[in-house]
Amino acid sequence: MTKVKKQTAIRKSAENRRKLTEKFSEAASTNSGRIHIVPSKDGWSVKKEGAKRSIAVRPTKEGALSAAKAVKSAERIIIHKKDGTIQKNTEKKYKKYTNF
Repeated sequence: MTKVKKQTAIRKSAENRRKLTEKFSEAASTNSGRIHIVPSKDGWSVKKEGAKRSIAVRPTKEGALSAAKAVKSAERIIIHKKDGTIQKNTEKKYKKYTNF
């Protein structure tokens, strides 16, 4: 690969990262009970919608899903693909316990 091609590839990669970050920021601009599972440099991040920082970071998507399910304020869990598009949008199921 020539030097020019490498520089072009690096520039496109940086531009794609910037666009992906913008998508996540736009999606997380509201404050609701939604939790997003998004790709990060360390694996998968669990973020409340509207928050800048992650609640948790896990190496696998399954681990991130477990962490998201543990968030009591979550009404929905939105799972993203590596490219930032939505893979699954689920409503959190609550088990109701009654004491007699």
